[in-house]
Amino acid sequence: MHGPTRTAATAVAMALALTGAAAVATIATASAAAASETGAQGWDVSGSFDTQQECVTAGDAGLADGSWAQYRCVLFEARWDLMTPA
Repeated sequence: MHGPTRTAATAVAMALALTGAAAVATIATASAAAASETGAQGWDVSGSFDTQQECVTAGDAGLADGSWAQYRCVLFEARWDLMTPA
């Protein structure tokens, strides 16, 4: 069972996600960071990058080659995690 903090973090991450082909959510809150650490339900961490632009570039490359239909870049502990559907 997930605690209230983890549940709230997952809800924040999911609520802030943009929809569409290039879904990128830039989330810099403590709650969202907790979601990144554990992975939001239904999402995997597919990479970790020094900058947001590096994360977006990798996410866009995955869209272009059909690796995933959407992605999110989430700031966690000074790194940008590339989140893709599980």
